[in-house]
Amino acid sequence: MARAKDIASIRQALQRRRREIVRVSQATREEVQALKEQERDPEYEENAQVELADYTLSHLVEAQRRELMLIDAAIERIEGGAFGLCIDCGQEIIMDRLRALPFALRCEEDAERNEAELRSRGSMATPTL
Repeated sequence: MARAKDIASIRQALQRRRREIVRVSQATREEVQALKEQERDPEYEENAQVELADYTLSHLVEAQRRELMLIDAAIERIEGGAFGLCIDCGQEIIMDRLRALPFALRCEEDAERNEAELRSRGSMATPTL
């Protein structure tokens, strides 16, 4: 029963984080759009600064999109009853790990093994959670 309460708490935290990302993401998109619509001064330095700001904001929007995908997938696993179960061994992922990394798909042992395999293959792929 304690685990169910912890999972409910994690779900609430994920939903709060999702709302915050959506709010910030909208403001970021508006900022990117304002930069794109801004009249450009012919001075090179100012244009470079605007380009850098546009580039930075675009990457922020992409990072927010990826985090939303992770949050949505975690909420979907909660609703489907698969949240907190390792995708490799099927065992429960410890609650401390889930609190710290609610997107975790693997228990600590399997995550470490998976990352070691990726390193040994020389892969530069993003480590799995």
